[in-house]
Amino acid sequence: MVKAIKNIQKVPFSIETIIQGMPENAYIFSKEGKLLTWNKNLEITTGFSKDELKNKFISEFIYEPDKERVVKKFMEILAEADNNERTIEYSIRAKSGKIIPILALRSLVIIEGKEYIIGIAINLSNLKKEKLDAHINDIIHFKNQLQDYYRKIEKMNQAEIELKEKLFLNAKNFNSKLINNLPGIFYLYEKIGDKFFLKKWNKNYSTDLGYPDDEILNMQPHQFFTKKEFKKAEKAIIEIFTTGATRTEIYTTHKNGKQIPYSYQGYLFEDKGREYFMGVGIDISYRYALEEEQKQQQIEKHKLKEKSNENKRELIATALQISKTAKIIKHTLKHIDELLKKQEEIDPKTEICNNLVHIKKDLELQISQQNNWEVFKSRFKKVHKGFFNNLKKEHPSLSRSELKFCAYLRIHLSSSEIASALNVTYEAIKKTRYRIRKKLEISPKDSLEDYIVKF
Repeated sequence: MVKAIKNIQKVPFSIETIIQGMPENAYIFSKEGKLLTWNKNLEITTGFSKDELKNKFISEFIYEPDKERVVKKFMEILAEADNNERTIEYSIRAKSGKIIPILALRSLVIIEGKEYIIGIAINLSNLKKEKLDAHINDIIHFKNQLQDYYRKIEKMNQAEIELKEKLFLNAKNFNSKLINNLPGIFYLYEKIGDKFFLKKWNKNYSTDLGYPDDEILNMQPHQFFTKKEFKKAEKAIIEIFTTGATRTEIYTTHKNGKQIPYSYQGYLFEDKGREYFMGVGIDISYRYALEEEQKQQQIEKHKLKEKSNENKRELIATALQISKTAKIIKHTLKHIDELLKKQEEIDPKTEICNNLVHIKKDLELQISQQNNWEVFKSRFKKVHKGFFNNLKKEHPSLSRSELKFCAYLRIHLSSSEIASALNVTYEAIKKTRYRIRKKLEISPKDSLEDYIVKF
């Protein structure tokens, strides 16, 4: 078993590049379930570093109650041996212990006789149900575009080798079948003096860029680019005649003026004393669109993070305000009691004494009925989505007051601050901590706070 796993550690470049380009958590694993490659998103979501993920099996991430169901689905993919998308909803456990609900899309691919499973995990924590279907379609669309793009790149690389081996300028059909079957555009420019003239091209050059064949003959490179983009093309041409080859990405001008990003490969070619440069180019609009989508996602993530940090600050401020208010009321009640005691020694039936008694009752009512908890709870749920549900699901015996106590622990309030917020004694806090530890079955050497943070 170990030997078999070692033999499939190397993932083909094209499929690995697809994974790196995906906007969601994307990864590839072997039919044995071993994680082979992944993108940065998976590291961020799971909390594991690149080195930690190297020796992981997919099953290690699955939340225990879901494991049997997910493994069964995985076996179905292998048994049916097709490339259809399969979806399954389950939860994973991050390094921190946090339970994250996901929707996994999986499909089997076979490259050079070896089987790989592509996995895409969509984090459902912050995704509304009504947007899920559209999001899934977008992800599948991106994946298919990337697969198609890198298949073309591989085909183009192979075609470049064939062209170098078989291309002879004076051949009757100029290997038209070969160049017309290329996935992108083919071009061949002849160097005459210090200028370059287009002499040969494939049908894609005409159809993809909109130029008719009778117009395209003898066009010069600068006619296909804006002034700004032509500087890149000029630099690439110089490199071809200096080093023999080049690779570059340039926005190319369509006949109608539209700017299309192309990835070009060019190399030097000589025939009967004449110099040419030729090569192939492929439309990379899909990739650029995906990269732009990823940039926008990063911007949105940054905004969400800033908003989350702001909510956390407000949350802690609210909790501390509850604690502060409770302390002020208690301190005021203590002073009222002292004043009442002094006043009762003089004349207990005075108007001042009666007023102090009324004020005391109002304050006691305020401290017992204050609705600050509801304000705190509302803000807490925005910051720590699913905390109460996940904690209650894992530990159903926790009472409402114990869940409240755990919420204060989650934002790292001290025992004295929690005592003030809940209007209880420090001794009561100790008893509550002991009771919760017992229900959560936490050993004396483990931290209650560290355990609560996982939810």
